[in-house]
Amino acid sequence: MPQKKTFFLWLLLLTFVTGCDLWGSDVADSAEASSDETAAAEELKYTGEPPADDKGNVFGEIRWNGTGADKLEVALCSDFSSFSGCKNSPLTTTTDANGRYLFKDIDPGVYALSVKVFETDDWLYISNGIFSSMEFDVKAGKTLTVGIQDIFKLDLILLEPIDGGTVPGDSTHLRWNPYRNPQADYYKVSLYPDEGDAIVFDERVEESTLAVELLPVSCGYRWYVEAFNGDGVKITESAEPFTFVVDSLPGSCQLAIQEPADGAEVRGDNILLNWEDSPLAESYKILMWNDDDPNRTNVLDFFEVNESSYQIPGVLVPARYVWSVSAYDKDGNKIGATEIYDFVVRP
Repeated sequence: MPQKKTFFLWLLLLTFVTGCDLWGSDVADSAEASSDETAAAEELKYTGEPPADDKGNVFGEIRWNGTGADKLEVALCSDFSSFSGCKNSPLTTTTDANGRYLFKDIDPGVYALSVKVFETDDWLYISNGIFSSMEFDVKAGKTLTVGIQDIFKLDLILLEPIDGGTVPGDSTHLRWNPYRNPQADYYKVSLYPDEGDAIVFDERVEESTLAVELLPVSCGYRWYVEAFNGDGVKITESAEPFTFVVDSLPGSCQLAIQEPADGAEVRGDNILLNWEDSPLAESYKILMWNDDDPNRTNVLDFFEVNESSYQIPGVLVPARYVWSVSAYDKDGNKIGATEIYDFVVRP
């Protein structure tokens, strides 16, 4: 049964080209298609038998590296959840030698569509965004022509820094195996710290290595790589991100809140917010809101201070308050943050 894939794989937006019968019109939220892809989609016509009067058909095509991908399992799920995948057994079929698939005479309704990633246990869901699967409305007596999806593999091998390894300073080289079957035309690399802005995001490189500057504080990182062919279609990516840590630099990208303690009950006056100082921070921004207010009103809306503490003026009304702090260097780059804490102002 298809389940969600952790991190980046579940709900990935596959390159989507609408067909002529999809809700009777093009899908505004789908990925933009080139003119060539649009032409290909228009040629994808269902010529088989129509469904029974009270049933519907779903027809489409899966491609990899520009060619129809055969023997791939495709699933339709009527009870998909972004957080738990398909709850019950889905309807499944398999692509033919041209990458085409057909669900014949199925019950009308709204379905999520997913594709099994070749010889793995991973599924890719067609998505309108990061947290929502695309809905396919199957109507009685009609064939829903989905169109073409470009699928990708998960066999790009990351090399170093090794997964779970340690980097000694504030720079490193990311390395991975060149993808040669087929030959990748270029790669996109992303690197994220545990706290702070992305170091690189979808940076295009032609070689299988990238030199990167890291944060000037100790921190943990995760990184992954995608590979593309000469037509700009993704053909593979690393199955999971690699992680590494830098633990030899002063300070940390993960700042500890000191007071009020998480879940503390305090009086509404003279409240002091206090957190761990970052030695390289030039400023901090505090976000705090009243969590009992239906509008989640911000008491401090990224309020900027130059010290690692702040005394709230006036008196806070009794309520539960949620807050966090982000640290910034002299260039305005986010170099650290606290976890999200809460405290209660008692009556």
